[in-house]
Amino acid sequence: MEKVKRLSAFRKKNKSLISLKLLLLIISILAFNSCTERELFEGSVFPSISGLYTEIFGEISGKLTLNKSPYFISRDITVRRTDTLIIEPGVVLFFNEKSKLIVKGFLNATGNRYRRIYFNAYKSEWSGIFFENSMKNSIIKFCVLERMSSVQTVENINASINIINSSATFQNNYFRNSNNSDGDFIFLQNSEITLTNNIFTSNKFGSNLIHSNNSNSKIFNNVFYNNKSLSNEDNIIIRNSVFNNIQNNIFYKNVSSNEITSVDNDTSRFKIAFNFFGGDNNDPMFWNTETFRLYYLSPCKDAGNPSPEFNDVDGSRNDQGAYGGPFGNW
Repeated sequence: MEKVKRLSAFRKKNKSLISLKLLLLIISILAFNSCTERELFEGSVFPSISGLYTEIFGEISGKLTLNKSPYFISRDITVRRTDTLIIEPGVVLFFNEKSKLIVKGFLNATGNRYRRIYFNAYKSEWSGIFFENSMKNSIIKFCVLERMSSVQTVENINASINIINSSATFQNNYFRNSNNSDGDFIFLQNSEITLTNNIFTSNKFGSNLIHSNNSNSKIFNNVFYNNKSLSNEDNIIIRNSVFNNIQNNIFYKNVSSNEITSVDNDTSRFKIAFNFFGGDNNDPMFWNTETFRLYYLSPCKDAGNPSPEFNDVDGSRNDQGAYGGPFGNW
């Protein structure tokens, strides 16, 4: 009888341990998923550069690997016209003051939801990125780019991201906390860019957030929140449009003269549709201003372009903002 009692007690104890382990596993999974989003908005989530790091400068190609991260860019780095630079998920890059990334060849900086690539300043700020005469379509996905000032081109064009005679795709990125008092945040000339499912927040710029001149652009499903034009110009301005397509975006609490302005009167050269322009009495109803996900009663739900090509991942009509459309599942 005593043997049976002992066996029963052992089983109860074993069941309790299993239940406890399952509970801890569930809590760990929930905490990990929560931290993955929260980490983006809680300052530095990576170790200080004062520890081990890899210093790079000058002409660079090949691959920046996670096992050698973080990287300290002490002076400008340049991807030559015939070269390719690949940056692995999870890599962190600290740029010295006034240092920049110049892309004349091909850049592939593709992170993922759980391992983003971070472009940050070593101290107060870094100059930014200059795509110069690079017709290979560079890719920047799942990255966090912050604390940029400006890159000055030979034409004295100042922008945090300068795109001249080049092509680039920006998808599922966070652009935040940059301060360029001298010019635009993104300037493109004779270029082609795709901006999809990005978040632009708390950036200050002397002129415009996005300035498109004689270029093609697709600007779909982005959030533009709390950005400020220091000279009260525009968030997006289009000049000499080749074709600019701006749809399904959310604009809210930005300080600017206009959210979107087209200097070109030929409406066949641009399309501006299904965007949400917020105001004092027109709230997009974000769950919070950290992740910018939409509350279920948000007026931006199922309010984007109804064409099937813009559908959300679950097949429903496009949600305006960074989590709508075919690339919104991030």
